[in-house]
Amino acid sequence: MLLPLALAQFICSFAGSNMNVMINDISVDLDTTVQGVQTAITVFLLVMAAFMIPGGKLTDRWGRKRCFVAGLILYGVGALLSAAAPGLGILILGNSIFEGIGTALLIPPVYILTTMLFTDMKSRARAFGVITGMGGIGAAAGPLIGG
Repeated sequence: MLLPLALAQFICSFAGSNMNVMINDISVDLDTTVQGVQTAITVFLLVMAAFMIPGGKLTDRWGRKRCFVAGLILYGVGALLSAAAPGLGILILGNSIFEGIGTALLIPPVYILTTMLFTDMKSRARAFGVITGMGGIGAAAGPLIGG
């Protein structure tokens, strides 16, 4: 169960940094401005931050597994929309809105499930180390893979 949680954290960290390197290319491909693409990136971060606390509350109400799966589905839909975006509007809808909300729904269950699944101090510390490490790798890999 540790692998899906660590990969989810990787995706969430990756999402925050993957578009930064290719701003010029995206603006040319979508026939928009650099400022438009930077806006999409900023809106993603704002949506993710704004929905993090409601995402935690929904995790309590709907359940950890349901929110985790919903976050993955929303993130996946957003990624598909972003990949097929013909213009800035669809990019903002996919990347900023769907991926932002999906990420906000993914992060709380990752940490709650880790706390519940790994009960002894040593295994919990190791699990959080792996998850945090994957988050760091995701943040570092975002510009490398995204570029």
